[in-house]
Amino acid sequence: MRSTWFDAAAKIIDEVHRSLPTEADLATRKRALREARPSGFVSTSWGRKVWQKAQRQYLQKFGLKPRGSAKLPLSPLEKLIQRNGGTK
Repeated sequence: MRSTWFDAAAKIIDEVHRSLPTEADLATRKRALREARPSGFVSTSWGRKVWQKAQRQYLQKFGLKPRGSAKLPLSPLEKLIQRNGGTK
């Protein structure tokens, strides 16, 4: 079976997870993952993308909000519609 970049990242992240105390907060987990990231995941664009995806997947279990969950501000048109009581 071939190992993928994602499999390699997940393995490293799992090792970091096992080394952390169970009560570690999100900031501590982020810091530990940043310090454990191998140079291959820093020096290539594909490595950075894969590492970020694996890291996000792991950190969401500990309180990291999913991508796209931030509420965007209303556009001028949406503000106008809201001010006038919505659409009819």
